Amino acid sequence: MKRFLLLSVALIGALCFADVPAWLKKPEKEFPTAAYIRAIGEGDSAKAARAAALSDISLFFDTKTEVITQAVKQSGAVISGDTSFFESNHSYQQIAQISSEAEFFCVNFTEPYRNEKTGVYSVLAYINKKEAAQVYTARINALMDSVNAYRTYAKGEKEPFRAVQALQKAQVISSLAGNYIKAETTIVPQDAQKFQRDLQTIALIPAERAALKKNMTFAITMNQKDKRFDPIFSTVAAVLEKQGYAYSVSDAQYAVIVDISCAEESYDAGMFVRPSVDVLIVDANGAGLYTYSKALPRTGGKSIDQAYTRAVVKIKQDLEAHFLEE
Repeated sequence: MKRFLLLSVALIGALCFADVPAWLKKPEKEFPTAAYIRAIGEGDSAKAARAAALSDISLFFDTKTEVITQAVKQSGAVISGDTSFFESNHSYQQIAQISSEAEFFCVNFTEPYRNEKTGVYSVLAYINKKEAAQVYTARINALMDSVNAYRTYAKGEKEPFRAVQALQKAQVISSLAGNYIKAETTIVPQDAQKFQRDLQTIALIPAERAALKKNMTFAITMNQKDKRFDPIFSTVAAVLEKQGYAYSVSDAQYAVIVDISCAEESYDAGMFVRPSVDVLIVDANGAGLYTYSKALPRTGGKSIDQAYTRAVVKIKQDLEAHFLEE
């Protein structure tokens, strides 16, 4: 009888253990590190377990998942806002198809396993190194095709400001390529040599932009002479300097024309204004090179002066964040 009980207990234990998936019992056997990047996540739900597994996968790359996502969104903004360069460039169009929702390529998940005793869910996230390297390489090549196209355009462009703008787009896209190169060479370290030329190109772009900006000078003209808008003049000058351009009061190559509008409104709650700002950059011949326009939410105060003060603050903040960055 005692022997029968022992056999029964052993059989029950074996059956319970048999329910545990092989990837959880022996992950190295199912997903060997030579061929896969893997991580097991746990949580109180299947979704939480998947998130934990993906978080651990990101640690393998020594980066946060938002880094690549943000870079994709930045390059997407360049693409969607670009109507003047490379409309027919095939590789450039390829970039637009990169999903901003995919932090890492080729991530797969096992079916979740729930421990009936503890209620904890487990999920294994895995990346096939060979497949992922191929996907990253394809995207790096597409990105670098466009980076090189922008650099070629800049070298052939006689108007320095347009050349700088092209290099700015190249720099945004190259930052994404750099992140992908880092990820790909983390997966396959021996590929580092393969991307040396691309990394050298990426490193050259800031210096190329700086060299062009060095001899470019800008004068600022405010269409409104109202003293309340003087801080905006200072903000535009500060943004130009931060971007590496020189501000000049005379003999400037370019004019930055700032036009501000504040529609006044009166309500029982107080005085309000609806501010908007338009900035136009023109060359010495008056030809337009860059425009920036923004209508901002209305601001209010107990007096019209207070409303204007708050409106000016909003305009300053917007210019500091977006002028010459778009």
